[in-house]
Amino acid sequence: MSVCRQQAQLDVPLELVWALVSDPDRYREWWPRFRDAQCPEGLREGCEFPAVMAGPLGTLEDHRLVVDDFEDCRELNIRCVGTGTYTHWTLTESRGGTFIDAEFGMDPTTVPYRVFDVLAGKRYFRRWLKESLTALSSAAEGGVAARPESAID
Repeated sequence: MSVCRQQAQLDVPLELVWALVSDPDRYREWWPRFRDAQCPEGLREGCEFPAVMAGPLGTLEDHRLVVDDFEDCRELNIRCVGTGTYTHWTLTESRGGTFIDAEFGMDPTTVPYRVFDVLAGKRYFRRWLKESLTALSSAAEGGVAARPESAID
């Protein structure tokens, strides 16, 4: 099972960062590999919503995502039902800004995804996480890049 984790400090209020992280309709604005996501009723724990994603083997049209954990302005865990890919975001107010602890990984659901995870999972999730934090920072801060604090693999 691949797991990649990274932290970043953004000089943006928590509420502004949360507005981006918790709104699937805005994911394509900043989250690499998201092409479309629709959740008309808003995110909440247990909800499931469709998404179109760019994956390592091409575009995945009918992706089903489920919210496993949701704590307003604090924590969000989204998992793909079909692949076992997950993202876990924890946000904390820090020095007038937002400290982000993000974890991306996969608990593969099928043999092909297990093979992918073994061969390329760590590298794939590390890059996706780094790109995601950089793009989130740009969207939240109006173009100023995030300052990654550490990377743990």
